[in-house]
Amino acid sequence: MKTTRNALFALFLLAAGTVTAASAQVSIGAGIHIGPSGRAAVDLGFFYDNLAPYGNWIQRPNYGWVWTPTAVSTSWRPYEDGHWVWTDQGWTWITDEPYGWATYHYGRWYQDPQIGWAWVPGNDWGPAWVSWQEGANYVGWAPLPPGVDISASYNSGYGGGYGYNGGGYGSYDYGIGPDAYVFVPERNFLSLSIGSYVVPQVQVSAFWGQTRNYTSYRREGDRYFNQGVPVDRIQRVVGRSVPRYQIADLQTTDYRQPRTRIAGNQVQIFRPQVQQTAQVAPPVSRPAARRAVVSAEQFQASHPNRATRSQQVNGDQQQANRYQRQQQQQQGAQPQVQPYQPRTYNQPPQAQYQTGRQRQVNPNTQQDQYQQQQQSRRYNDQRRYQQQQEQNNQQQRPPRAVNPQQDRNQQQQQPPPRANRQQQPPPQSQGNHNGQNHGSQNDKNQNRGKAQQKQRDRNQNQDQDQNRPPGR
Repeated sequence: MKTTRNALFALFLLAAGTVTAASAQVSIGAGIHIGPSGRAAVDLGFFYDNLAPYGNWIQRPNYGWVWTPTAVSTSWRPYEDGHWVWTDQGWTWITDEPYGWATYHYGRWYQDPQIGWAWVPGNDWGPAWVSWQEGANYVGWAPLPPGVDISASYNSGYGGGYGYNGGGYGSYDYGIGPDAYVFVPERNFLSLSIGSYVVPQVQVSAFWGQTRNYTSYRREGDRYFNQGVPVDRIQRVVGRSVPRYQIADLQTTDYRQPRTRIAGNQVQIFRPQVQQTAQVAPPVSRPAARRAVVSAEQFQASHPNRATRSQQVNGDQQQANRYQRQQQQQQGAQPQVQPYQPRTYNQPPQAQYQTGRQRQVNPNTQQDQYQQQQQSRRYNDQRRYQQQQEQNNQQQRPPRAVNPQQDRNQQQQQPPPRANRQQQPPPQSQGNHNGQNHGSQNDKNQNRGKAQQKQRDRNQNQDQDQNRPPGR
């Protein structure tokens, strides 16, 4: 009997332990559960609560509840603080921001005219949701706006799959303008501190017309592949093989720590499945998110520069889109896409760029070339002017002797200039000087002529006396 009671008690403890373990698997954190597939699962409320410490939740008429960060600069853009890695799902963004695990792998970004960049929550996880531009030795990416369905888009470019690759060079694909793109030199694309190489927006317009869109996605089951710029092109530019990683789920229960980790050949990311439940309390009704809820007017008053910047960008993009549509209607055809042609480099790429800490702008841009030409031209003109002045001074001034006494002796020994000899009057006669005194010789000739004339006169008088008749 006692043995039976012990056996029943042991079975009871075993059953209690099993129930406890099952409960632990169902709920592993605040708002995190285990889904049917065995992966962590959350709902939209998890985003509402966890993003509240880093920004504000604002209700907008077109997209409902959207989120925007607060502690960022006016020129801040999504997908700027982090780096890219090549994985089994394509180009994957590894963020350095504490909220990036959600805002760069779920949902979409857009530029709101009142609050600036805003994030719309979404259900599908992806390695990154961006549009790609490449050309003129630069690579750029910008967030895909809400409503972009890659499964319904057309792709005629490299690699196949879904996406848009038929907009031509310098086009505003998906309605995204140059201001939304983050551009870096191609050889710095794999840098871990990619923010140090971002090209300032004032320089993008110089090469925007030479870039084309390379957005390319494909889907297999519930997995999305972000192909973008061909990886073999990046390998040719950097001169080495691009490491390939495998995406894996981050195995941890402390989700307050960094939610992306690189271990060996794996990129471990916290990527829970988002369950589409009908009843999810909005941020204004949630204790953890309520403190982050503000109106658009309140946010605009607290961040006036963000709204002004967004209005300028939206105005430029809308004007450019209208102009592009007008040009296409006038031409009556869509612009043709040129096939992808890999470039060859005659010199090592490292000789073309400086590090990001020394300079953040490519030195081969048109504006830099123009400034270098102007500086070189001014330097050459100044150099030629100085050389001409030195030549003129050398012609006007005689060489100066090192010894002043020697200089005076040379001046005494030198005969006077020929012009001075011609201007001096001839010296008076002081003797024959071996017949070299021309003035004395002239006087002798004149006296001799006078004597001869007197002799002729005497001869003539004698002849006249001889011929005169004798006197009476």
